[in-house]
Amino acid sequence: MIADQSLSVFTRSFWLTLVSFALFALAFVFYFQSEKQIDRINENRVLSHDLSEELLQTSDDLTRMVRSYVVTGDLTYKNYYFYILDVREGKQPRPANGRHSFWDLTPGEGGQPRTEGSRGIPLMQLMQKAGLNEQEFTQLELAKTNSDILTKIEREAMYLVENPGPNVDLSRDRAIRMLHDEAYRAAKFSIIRPIEEAHELMERRLQQALADAEKHTDQLRLLFMLIGFITVGLLWHAYRSLSRVLGANVSALHASLVSLGKGEFDQPAPVTDYHGDSVMGWIQVTQGRLAQIQQQKYAEEQKNQRINQLYLALAQCNQSILRITEQQDLFPRICRDAVILAGLKMAWVAIYDKRQNRFFAPAWFGVGVDELEYNQFFQSEESGQSHLLQTQALLANQAIWCQDLTDPTLPLEMRMMAQRHGWGSAAVLPLSTHQQVVGTFNLYAESQGAFDEVVQTLLSEFVIDVGHVLNRFELEEEKQHALHMEELRSFMLEKVTAAIGLQELLHEVVLKVESMFPDCICSILLLDSDGVSIKTGATPSLPDFYSNAIHGVHVGPGVGSCGNTIATGKRTIVSDLSAHPYWKDYWPLAEKAGLRACWSEPIFSSAAQPIGAFAIYHEEVREPSEFFLHLLEMAAGLIAIGIERKQSGDTLRKLSQAVAQSSNAIIIVDQRIQIEYANSCYLQNVGMTLEQVKGKKPSLLRSGKTPAATYIEMWDSLNQGESWKGELINRYADGIEHVDLTHISPIRDEHGVVTHFLAIQEDITDKKKNDERIRHLAHYDALTGLPNRTLLEEKTRAALRIAEKNQEKIALMFLDLDHFKDVNDTLGHSTGDAMLIDLAGRLTGNLREDDVVSRLGGDEFIILLTNINEHKVEKVVQKMIDVVSAPFTINGFELNVTPSIGIAMYPCDGSDLETLSRNADAAMYMAKHSGRNTFRFFTQEMQERSLRHLELVNALRHALNLNQFELHYQPQISLLDDRVIGAEALLRWRHPVLGMVSPAEFIPVAEESGMILEIGEWVMHTAVNQLRDWRAAGMPELLMAVNLSAVQFRHKDLPEMVARILREAAVPPSCLELELTESVAMHEPLTAITIMNQLHEQGVRMSIDDFGTGYSSLSYLKQFKVYKLKIDQSFVRDITSDPEDKAIVSAVISMARNLGLMTIAEGVETPEQLAFLRQHACDEVQGYLFSRPLPASQFAEFLQQSFKPEPALSQAQLKGWH
Repeated sequence: MIADQSLSVFTRSFWLTLVSFALFALAFVFYFQSEKQIDRINENRVLSHDLSEELLQTSDDLTRMVRSYVVTGDLTYKNYYFYILDVREGKQPRPANGRHSFWDLTPGEGGQPRTEGSRGIPLMQLMQKAGLNEQEFTQLELAKTNSDILTKIEREAMYLVENPGPNVDLSRDRAIRMLHDEAYRAAKFSIIRPIEEAHELMERRLQQALADAEKHTDQLRLLFMLIGFITVGLLWHAYRSLSRVLGANVSALHASLVSLGKGEFDQPAPVTDYHGDSVMGWIQVTQGRLAQIQQQKYAEEQKNQRINQLYLALAQCNQSILRITEQQDLFPRICRDAVILAGLKMAWVAIYDKRQNRFFAPAWFGVGVDELEYNQFFQSEESGQSHLLQTQALLANQAIWCQDLTDPTLPLEMRMMAQRHGWGSAAVLPLSTHQQVVGTFNLYAESQGAFDEVVQTLLSEFVIDVGHVLNRFELEEEKQHALHMEELRSFMLEKVTAAIGLQELLHEVVLKVESMFPDCICSILLLDSDGVSIKTGATPSLPDFYSNAIHGVHVGPGVGSCGNTIATGKRTIVSDLSAHPYWKDYWPLAEKAGLRACWSEPIFSSAAQPIGAFAIYHEEVREPSEFFLHLLEMAAGLIAIGIERKQSGDTLRKLSQAVAQSSNAIIIVDQRIQIEYANSCYLQNVGMTLEQVKGKKPSLLRSGKTPAATYIEMWDSLNQGESWKGELINRYADGIEHVDLTHISPIRDEHGVVTHFLAIQEDITDKKKNDERIRHLAHYDALTGLPNRTLLEEKTRAALRIAEKNQEKIALMFLDLDHFKDVNDTLGHSTGDAMLIDLAGRLTGNLREDDVVSRLGGDEFIILLTNINEHKVEKVVQKMIDVVSAPFTINGFELNVTPSIGIAMYPCDGSDLETLSRNADAAMYMAKHSGRNTFRFFTQEMQERSLRHLELVNALRHALNLNQFELHYQPQISLLDDRVIGAEALLRWRHPVLGMVSPAEFIPVAEESGMILEIGEWVMHTAVNQLRDWRAAGMPELLMAVNLSAVQFRHKDLPEMVARILREAAVPPSCLELELTESVAMHEPLTAITIMNQLHEQGVRMSIDDFGTGYSSLSYLKQFKVYKLKIDQSFVRDITSDPEDKAIVSAVISMARNLGLMTIAEGVETPEQLAFLRQHACDEVQGYLFSRPLPASQFAEFLQQSFKPEPALSQAQLKGWH
């Protein structure tokens, strides 16, 4: 195959070389043509320039001829003149020497120059044929045209000479001047200039063409050279291909053939090429095969000798193993015979231990056996494969034949061992018992390839014979084990059925196992009743100190063998107690007892829960065999049966007592539904004895109130063999009807046939009453008996479904009582509750049966009107207002309340209870703001206001943490000396999305949501700290005025909070003024007096803000610890034009002066307002006339300007102040 490939390569190289030669020749042709193209361009360049020069030369020759003629009058020059014109125009043949023919023309030569051919060609036509482009030809044509124009002048000069008139000399002079004047020279220049431009154009064009041709020639030259190199390379490659096919030079090939013919094939033929698959290589192969035939003949003789020896050895081995009676003698015998009789280097047996996942060697013989004592061979669990030959044979259940132990693919350790002990090849044969591989028989021979096919067959048959012997031993062992198992099983069954206690049973079992296996010490440990600790069941052979020590130990994973078994429910095998982590804490105890191994099996209850452990101890390190593992499992199972059987008797007795003493009535009836058994509770219910009720029907208690359908359902279930559970109304012996929750179940025999029925009856009469009461409380208001929110939701959902189906409208009214709190506060909650009960009756009595009235809590009611339109709703609402407004007579008091009602309509205002109630609530609040005792329908404007309110509430929750609040300060001016004596801190909210939010909008929201306390404390803290900073900066003494909301003022911690802030800032209390609105102060005047007194004792000043807008009592005003009244800006605004405002302001100032209080007017914006206040002796003012509220930094600047020597205000303003 390789030779064919080499020949193919040579053929391919030969043809490629021929193609390369052809390409080389073709490239040379193209290159030659490119060189010729350069020559043609150069020739064209010379020709183009010659023709253009010829045009210029003809013009010069014409000038020279005409001038000569005019001066001399010689007609020869005239004839030449016209001859030159005729040649240029193609009327005469061209001179043979081209343009150079006219330079040597002289009058004395005579005749015409020698011509080229007999036909003339115009000069311009020759130029066209020369390949001039359009631009070049145009320039030369222009020069030709200008030359033709010049000939007219020249002809006129010749005419003057030929026709001189009376004065010949004068005419000749005039003709000479015509040929030499400025006009003639300009005409001459007009010929030369286009010719020069044509020269330049031709030169550029031809130079570019020449450059392109040279570039193309260079490229073809490179291609020519490249193809040449490729051709040389291909020639070399063809030569190498031929050498590869031959494999050597011709001389070496001839010598090899001569040697082969003589039969001298011991020395291989020299192959000089890269591979031997050549002519010389095949000669070498032939020599090798002939030499191999000789070697095979010798090897066959040696093989026959080894096979005969192996036959003899295996025959003796078979005879010896058949006579072996003990299994422990088998493996050493076959190892010894394999080495001594079969002539192998070494033999050993590897038995696989499944539980420990490793091989161990029970027998070996030969060279290298000492290393088996120091090597452990493990199967890899991770990969499922192993580098061990033993593992491979075990997994594949087939023999492994390794004919070369120097193979680099084998593990390094194995190759090194083979080298140390002279092993050349190896065989690993699986040992099987009952079609299950238990180990391998491992053989090592000195020579490589020792295990040929015949040897493999002999060894495989021998291993099968060994397997038969192993099967025989195993069957005998299994028979012995089966006898032991049956003996133990019979003993256990006998003891379980015997009339002995549980403790004695466990004790007998342990002694029996120990008697059967004298080298074993057994124990039974049980889980104590606490479910976490061990109690000893039977440990007759263990030392007392050991039994006492383990009694009470808490079970758990890793707590010894038995503790771990009970905790995990899994078998625990510890073959060496000294090395196992489970016995770390118990090894000293075990060592003292002489124990070294412990195998533990869980004991399970019938519910599959571990209740104990059966353990076998040994006084030496020991692994359990499969038999002992089965023994553990069987013994634990039999012990579990014994425990369950012994405990079941106690359980049955307890069950009988539980049934007899149960508080529920229990009866058992036969298939004829006649009572066979009844407990004491049932007998008490019927008022009879057990003997009296036996044989009677359970209908003794029937009251006749149980629906017939209940009995039908009960008998349908029982006739189908199913249990039934339901309620029966029975009449007991006391004559009272009781509701019994009855559970009847069929009782089946071992064949599944129903033989009896068990009925359990629980008296749930009181529970039913309680459930009914709970159900009522869950759906109705406890005070009024009206539906609560839960029932309202159910009824609303039902009403909405009907309305949607029938395309009807629904009205939901939210009713809130006005000033109901006053009734509770003045007359007590019992009076208020009585009013609500009366109101509930009025509302339900004036509505349709389908309408729903629900109390949400407090004085809030929701009324649901179905199938109604807006017009009818107004009538119903007005009726509700009249009903609620009618006087209530409660406990001798005649009370009056009014309602505020909001209305939302389905479907336009919402499609569920939550939306409708929210919108009706918004409409109700609008009714309250509209004066109360009225109603409002929900509108979109209310929705927007509600959304705006919700938006403000959510934004306010984060405003403090996000530092969105800031304080502005408005100066307060004393009219006594016109200086700034204080500042009012005004809260501003700058929201990144909402922008600047008005305090009038967000302060009420903060009060409603409860956030005003936190905001108010921040305002006071910030204002007082700012005052501290101004004082520290050297600012004049100022009074800081801070507004208090109603919620702040009524909070019990206000005085303590104010004192803390002043103390932390180290600011005197007299520098702080707290402003309180008149309405807040008069809401609870006695409480206000108490709080004001506490603040006054601290030294904090108090003032009444917006004075005149409320209804202050002068008696309370005298008791308030205030020192200033602030006149509201609503009175100041029109003080100069409204007589009523003038009177009010004058009265307030006069009253305050009489009470010893100061006054301050806010909202002062004009000099006229200021003049009026000054005229009436107002103490202080503030307003935009002086300054708007300013940030802290701008306020500081305002203070500095105010205290400069120059007045901060204009002279006109100062004059207005005075």
